[in-house]
Formats: sequence, structure tokens, C-alpha cells
Amino acid sequence: MYQIMKFIFLFSCFILAGLRPPAFAAPEQAENAKSEQLEKYYDTAFEYYCAKNYQKAIEQWDLALKLDPGQVTARNMIADAREKLSKSSDNVKPQFYKLIAKGGYGDALLKLEELLATDATNPAFLKLQRRLKKVNAIVKEKPSRSKSWTLAVNGLASYITEKEDLRFTYDSLRYSRELSPGEARFSRLLAVIDDERPDIKMNDTKPATMGILEHKKDVALHYIYDSKFYLAVKELQSVLRLEPGDFTALKRLGSVHLQLKDYAQAKRTWQKALKISPEDQQLKDYIAALNKI
Repeated sequence: MYQIMKFIFLFSCFILAGLRPPAFAAPEQAENAKSEQLEKYYDTAFEYYCAKNYQKAIEQWDLALKLDPGQVTARNMIADAREKLSKSSDNVKPQFYKLIAKGGYGDALLKLEELLATDATNPAFLKLQRRLKKVNAIVKEKPSRSKSWTLAVNGLASYITEKEDLRFTYDSLRYSRELSPGEARFSRLLAVIDDERPDIKMNDTKPATMGILEHKKDVALHYIYDSKFYLAVKELQSVLRLEPGDFTALKRLGSVHLQLKDYAQAKRTWQKALKISPEDQQLKDYIAALNKI
């Protein structure tokens, strides 16, 4: 009778959660040690789940997956429990990323512990922790407000995040090193990216004697010559992400938008360039011609 009541209770929890209960081992398979252990993990997990102790429930479903990686129900339930846990970290995450954005890596590590307290086995949180520890071992907080360190911190924010952009991180650190070649920590941070993603460095075509911005603008120019306008846009936008006031990049980007017949964007881009160089007659002529379209 107890087992029947327990099954009804757990089944009700799943119905309320909008989930399908897993199939338990049949009585005739009770001798099978694996089936018995799986059932114990599920029983314990369901009890934790219904008690809203999602972290403990995840731990039990993780054990079930280690015993039998084919347990689809356990995998689905972990995803469901993590979604519920994420609500408890909604207030902590913005504080964590605010610290990352300003280069407070030591304090961010402490804040990350609060996130891990809500979900200690979350792969995304553990990945953030691994990366943050590597960065914190090199620089605990932004050393200065210099342009080079501001660029580096912006780039690292694309590394210590759940929505990574390691190409931007790589480019930012290289540009930072160009601006401050005497700062050894930029090379050490680059080594972290190289170690994790060696393919980025391997596929880099920049000559050692050319600066990163000049190289990107040169690549964009070749794309323009080859009528590969969307690739040119991407390359020029990557320049402007590093150096928003790059006059040449803005001027060329406006020309590419013109080729793509995006006249409104071409005009807006050239107007930004004109603010940087108000006496550029060519730009004035370009904009005047667009006004007639």
C-alpha cells in the first residue's frame, strides 16, 4: 500500500509540473542491481523535486545518468530543474556581469560562488569559473583606465560569459598589446585564449609587421574589390568595435552599404565619419548625392 501511495504522490508531482513520469523497473526485474539503483535515484530525485529542492534533485538525476547515460527522462528533468533554479539566480547574474564589465575579477569570483550555490553542477557556471580563475590569476582587477586596459576588459567580457565571442577577445587583447607593448599581462592573457582555442591563432593571416586595424581594413578592401560586400561589412564592423572612431573604416563601410543599396545606413555611416573629419569634401559630396536619391 505504501508503494502505491508513493507512486500516486510522485505521479501527481509530475502531472503538476507538466512532465511525463519515467517508466520504473518492473517487479520481475527487481533482481537487476542496475534497475534497482536507478529506481532509487529516481525516487529520491522526485521527492527532492516535489519539495522544490532542485539542486539535490539534479544531483540524483546526475547519478542516474552516470549509471545509464541513456536515461532521457533524467536529462529532461535536469533541464527542467535548472530552469527553475535560474530564477533564483536572476538577481545575482547582473551583479556578476557588472563586475566582469568593469574588470573586477577577484570580486566576480566571489559573486560566482553565489551562483554556484544555487546550482553547483551547472555546466555554464562551472565553465565561467574555470575561465575566470585563469584571468584572475593574471589580473585581479583592471589596473588603470588606460585605453589599452579598457579594450582588454571589453574583450575579456566576451570570454567570461555564457554568450562568448572569442574572436573579439583575441582581437581586443592583440590591439591592447599593440597600444601597450610593455604590458606583459596582455601576452599572458592572449596565451590563455591560444591555449583554449589554438585554431584562432592558426587561422590568423595578419602579418607580424602590420597592425590589427590596418590588416582588417586591408582585408575588407579586398572583399570590396571581389564584390564580397557582406564579408566586408563584417570585417569593418569588427574594426569599429575595437576603434569606433576609425575614419577610414567608417568611410569604407558607408561605401559598402551604398553598394548593397542600403542608402539610409550609408548616409548614417558617412555622417558619423563627417563628424570626425568635418572638412572632408568627398564625404559631403557623397551625402549630398544620397539626399537626391
